Amino acid sequence: MLHKPVGGPSFRILLWLTVILLGGWLAGCAPAARPVQEAPAADTTKKSEVVQETQVVEKIVTVEVEKEVEKEATKAAEATQAPAAAEAGTPPAPSATPVAANAAPGATARPLATAVQPEASPAARVEARLVELEYPAALRLGDSDIIRLALVPWKEGYVVQAEFPEHEVVSQTVAVARPGGYELSAAARLDGVGFDFSPAGDQEQSLPPDQAVAWRWSLTPRAAGQQRLSLTLTLHWTPSPGVDAAPRQVVVYSRGLEIRVLSFFGLTRSQAMAGGFVSLFFGGGLGLAALFIGGGAPRKVLQPMSPNPALALEPRAGLSLANHERALLAALFQRYARLALESEFLSGYSGARTFLALPIRPDGRADAYTIVKIGPAASIEQEYQNYERFVKDTLPPVTARIQHPPITLPSHTQAASAGLAAMQYTFIGAPGKQPRSLRQALLEEGEAGLLDKLFETFGPNWWMQRRPYTFRLAQEYDRMLPAHLVIEPASGHGEVLNGALTPASLSLAAGQIVNLKNFRSIEAYPDGRSLALRGAPLPGQPPLRIRWQSTADPNGASGRVVATRVDLLRGFTRGMDLLGLPDPIERLPALLNETLSGTQSAIHGDLNLENILVGPGGFVWLIDFAQTRDGHTLYDFAHLQADLIAHVLAAQIADPRAYLEASAAHPLLTTLEAIAARCLFNPGQPREYHLALCLTCLGALKYANLDTYARYLLYLTAARLGRVVS
Repeated sequence: MLHKPVGGPSFRILLWLTVILLGGWLAGCAPAARPVQEAPAADTTKKSEVVQETQVVEKIVTVEVEKEVEKEATKAAEATQAPAAAEAGTPPAPSATPVAANAAPGATARPLATAVQPEASPAARVEARLVELEYPAALRLGDSDIIRLALVPWKEGYVVQAEFPEHEVVSQTVAVARPGGYELSAAARLDGVGFDFSPAGDQEQSLPPDQAVAWRWSLTPRAAGQQRLSLTLTLHWTPSPGVDAAPRQVVVYSRGLEIRVLSFFGLTRSQAMAGGFVSLFFGGGLGLAALFIGGGAPRKVLQPMSPNPALALEPRAGLSLANHERALLAALFQRYARLALESEFLSGYSGARTFLALPIRPDGRADAYTIVKIGPAASIEQEYQNYERFVKDTLPPVTARIQHPPITLPSHTQAASAGLAAMQYTFIGAPGKQPRSLRQALLEEGEAGLLDKLFETFGPNWWMQRRPYTFRLAQEYDRMLPAHLVIEPASGHGEVLNGALTPASLSLAAGQIVNLKNFRSIEAYPDGRSLALRGAPLPGQPPLRIRWQSTADPNGASGRVVATRVDLLRGFTRGMDLLGLPDPIERLPALLNETLSGTQSAIHGDLNLENILVGPGGFVWLIDFAQTRDGHTLYDFAHLQADLIAHVLAAQIADPRAYLEASAAHPLLTTLEAIAARCLFNPGQPREYHLALCLTCLGALKYANLDTYARYLLYLTAARLGRVVS
């Protein structure tokens, strides 16, 4: 490190002036020279070029200072102190040194080092910056993690904090010169042979004054053992337009990292677990056989219950119920005499119906209000399982609770043919005060703070508990879009449509004859006239999805392609003027094929305005966990924003051009986008959210409960975002 100057203030000024002039001379003679700085404390095995150059500079500075320590030189230094400081942009030494929040005991940030800069003008100034490096000290083979590098404005008392508690954080202060006539940028690069990481190569970003910038890489180890990585940060000064000057660059930070990759006999976590399960299977074979033979089949989630014919149903005026829905309610509330249905929450996306109900006992006493959901049996069963896994022991008490396992009707009853089931959620509210959906609350009051309450309530246990996740966009967002093909039964022979195919490999068009094969996942659509077919997904690929316009078994049958996904999207947007914006439907295959570095967490999966309820006092709570899973963290926010556009903004802004102008500053959208920004993989790169929202808006076009104008605004939003992310 630089020798601590001795003597009075004049001596220190002369020393600083000599260092700066010498640094500028070295930069002019050798543009690739590194800045004067101390080598990282952790690199104790060898000396770097930075250390060698620092030692040379120290010796030269010491000799020159000793020769010039005379009274006349001191006076001259004092006389030129102000202009010299202005010209060189020398920053004051910081009075405090930041320390990482989770750094090793005794660790401190490295001292302030001045970055070499091109010839300065009188307008030059210097920023004190802090380099933050966050990385995992250990990884398991087969897992992935992130490395974060940030360059943030430094202020006295600043404390470095890790995004992930188990990570190591190191820091170093540097001084960044900003001479007039130059534009400043910073490029970070991560290199290593023992890892697969993304992105690769130099990652350059503009370096705005007094604003933080950050870089993130996702990495997956290739082999076990002690693995090494190299990270560099380079500053680039580019002459502004019209300025006749040479560009300059300098490495302001360089560090080698050692990451320990753990493994059990060279196996990944999944391989080790698979081996363990195999051993368990063979080692406990007799016990397992006895368990299955003696214990019988596992208990089913759906409990068959017979309806109570004496139950009096009292739906509110305007609510109509089908016979099979009445039968389900009579079975779910079998021990009651009356059931008053106060209201219905109009989701309309999944084909399910959700009611606020008041059960009344035979003696006339009313129990607590409850929320009842009726839907396809497979969906209700999946929702209960998701609740047990992601909600029951995770979310706070303000979350609606499932009161008991869902029920269905006995198979011998006529109403059982509808294939429906029902379940009960607890109602959270005050007596005499019904909850509202978030849609109703926003239309009536427009309070953007409700979105913040949503995040504050559920974010800590869901969206903020995230981990690095690199994926193809199709893997997460293909499910939002319409089916890949709509096929009707037809005679003839044609191309075999195998459920094992990937959607990207399809090249079919409307009118072609196909023969269906290997579709093992078959579910009935709510209309009762068609089936949803799902193929077997390959790793990293979405499953092939077909709408089969019949209730007959599709496997082995022939059919005619009625429409492709593009045909469906074109039908939803026919006649809509994009107002000069590019058509996002044309870019859809390329967007779905893009690989994205993001994060994964528990997500609701269907975070629409009807599944968020607002109770007394403005608190919010969630229902409907049929789609809850581990997924892309931003998925929920993109879904909610598309719903805001379709059901709130479409009701408030009647002109599409006015919508495009107002949406950028609309309080509801800016609030939600600020929440999503807190969950970005790289806070300085909102493209991750823009891609998610673009695909989600296109996918929302399929919902039957949208009018033409709501679809138009979603289409315009996707078009605008498509231009931004291109």
